[in-house]
Order: sequence, then structure tokens, then C-alpha cells
Amino acid sequence: MILPIGDDNPKEITPYVHYGIMAVNVVVFFYSLSLGWRVEDFYKAWGLVPASFSGVKLFTSMYLHGDIWHLFGNMLFLWIVGDNVEDRLGHVGYFVFYHLAGVAACLAHVAFSPNSPLPLIGASGAISGMMGAYAVFFPNAKIKIWYWLFFFFTNVVYVSAKWAVGLWFAEQILLRTVLGPTGVAYDAHIGGIVFGVAAAFFLRKVILKKPDTVSRVFGTARSGARWGQVEEVPWTEPAPVAAVELETELDPNTAIARGLRAGDLQLAYRYFTRAAGAADRARLDETVLLELGQALVMVGGYGHAARVYEVMLETHAESPDAAEAAFRLGTILSRAFADYDRARPWLTKALETHDNVQRRRQALDEIKRIDAHLRRLTPFRRRP
Repeated sequence: MILPIGDDNPKEITPYVHYGIMAVNVVVFFYSLSLGWRVEDFYKAWGLVPASFSGVKLFTSMYLHGDIWHLFGNMLFLWIVGDNVEDRLGHVGYFVFYHLAGVAACLAHVAFSPNSPLPLIGASGAISGMMGAYAVFFPNAKIKIWYWLFFFFTNVVYVSAKWAVGLWFAEQILLRTVLGPTGVAYDAHIGGIVFGVAAAFFLRKVILKKPDTVSRVFGTARSGARWGQVEEVPWTEPAPVAAVELETELDPNTAIARGLRAGDLQLAYRYFTRAAGAADRARLDETVLLELGQALVMVGGYGHAARVYEVMLETHAESPDAAEAAFRLGTILSRAFADYDRARPWLTKALETHDNVQRRRQALDEIKRIDAHLRRLTPFRRRP
């Protein structure tokens, strides 16, 4: 017996839509139980019958289930993948994506069984789309698989999402080919996952673009706005300090702040570089450094931002803002450069010393993400 039981993939937002969809499925199922012998008429009235096609039933059919095991299996798969997909797409995006995946799955079923008089019911087509999107957005996330062999040998293994979903997709094609038309809507599963993968690739490349950028982590973690990302404008390397005429008597904090207010990050960073190389660089104000680092992050100057935070942590290690600088530096090293060995100590410092609960949770989630990446690069791994 093999059963997925969870995943190792932290999320940033509370997936309200995900929970709501699951709740509606459960409520509708228990309502159908109350109908007794009339439940068959209920399925025919609201399930999708290809022979008498109805656009409305493309949506209603995905909230119907035949029995408790049908419901349990679908909700288990949705529980594992849905929250992270909503975390990536946002609340509205997830709601739209889920139902479009369900419609695509239903249409695939109708295309291959246009004359079928049997009602199509179940959320598995839409959930297949969620699985495809999950594999695209989080290919290296680990799915926890519980297996039980010969009634006494049991364990949990971790399977990369791209392998778990890929093998499940191959299984659906094999079963559809070998078994032909059955009571299981394999065509809907295949159609749903094809839609999910294709649509997720499009979103990732064209709309989301860089779903794991540092700016996403630094942004408002609870906003749910995942359709677009912070606008990232090109960053050009500042000219060498010696070749630029800078005001020598100007206080470095004033100079950096002036550059930030003028929108000239190159100028602000030049003044920072000159001050950071001076013997009295401790004069640099930590608030100004945090502001400069954040401004650099928002335009994609991750390496320069990392240098700003490094200097701040070297010169203001005991500052109340040091924990925030540690969090930002660790996140940049992890997300922008995949330098996990250097990132983890800074994130640990943020986890242990930051006075903001949300930041501590973000630091912990990032540490978990790093640990997942540092596992052996094999698709199957026994839990240590």
C-alpha cells in the first residue's frame, strides 16, 4: 500500500480559498448522503453528462463525490498540494486556476467520451491540475509517501514533486491505455494535469517570472498578491569610486540618504562603498543601511545589498536592527545565490534574536527550505 501523507514545503500565506474549496466539497458530500435513494437523481442533475452537455455542470460536477473514499482520496491530494499553489498564485489566482483546471479536465473527458450517458463527478480533474502546477512551481519539494508492505514493514520516504507527479501522470496514461473506458475518468485526470503543467509554465515564465526572488520574501507575506512581482529594473554596476567625483566633506549617511531620495541608487551605493572602506565606517547609520539594502534588493542588486548587510552586521552587531539585517542577508544568500552554507547561520541568528514573530517564522521556513535542498539529490530518500 502506498499513500501520500504530506509534503515538506513551507508556505507564507493562509490558504483561505484552499480551505474553503475543501469545505464545500465536504458539505456537498454530506448533503448528498442525506438524500438517500434520491442521490442518483442528484448526480444526474448536477454531474456532467457528455451526451447532454451543460456548461454549468462543468463547475457543479467537480464538487460531487460518489462515496467517502472518493472524497477522502481527492481531499488528501488537494490538501497536500493546494495550499502551496495558493501561496504562489494568491487567493483570487488560485480560485480561478482551480476551476479552469476542472473545466479543462471535464472537456478532456467529454472529448474522448462524447456520447457517454454516465454523469462525471469528482474533483480529481481539478486536483490533477493542482498537482501539475505544484510540480512546475516546486519541482524539488518533497512529497511524503507512506508505504506498507507485507502487513508489517512500513516506512516513510520523500519523493521529489517532479518525480511523484510525473510517475502518477505516467500511471494514468498506462491505465487508460490498458484498461480503456472504465468507471474512473482517466481522461479527465490526464487533461487536468496537462492543463496544470502548461498553465503553470506560462504563469511562471510570463506573469510570475521569478517566483522565488528575494523581493517576494521581503514583500508583505500576508498580502496574497502573487499574480505579479515587484517591478525589477536593470541594475548597472557603479563606476569605480576613484573615477567619480564625490563630495569629500559630506557626511556618508546624508550622502546615501540624498541618493536614495533622488532615486539614484548608483550614487548612494558609491557613497556607501567609500564609507565602508574607511577606518570610521562605524559612523554609517544602521537605519540608512537597511533602507539602502532594501532599495538595492527591489531593483535586483542582490550582491550589492548583501554587501550592505554584511557591513551593517560587522559594524552594528549589537544593534536592535541586526536581526533584521541577518534575516535579509541570509535570504539573499539562499534565494539569489543558493549559498546555503553561508545563509543558514544568518537565518538561524534571525530566528533566535528577531523580536518580530512573522520574521522568525519566515526565517524558520527558509531554513526548512534550505534543509530540503541540502538533502541527497536522489528522487527517493528515506527519512533520517
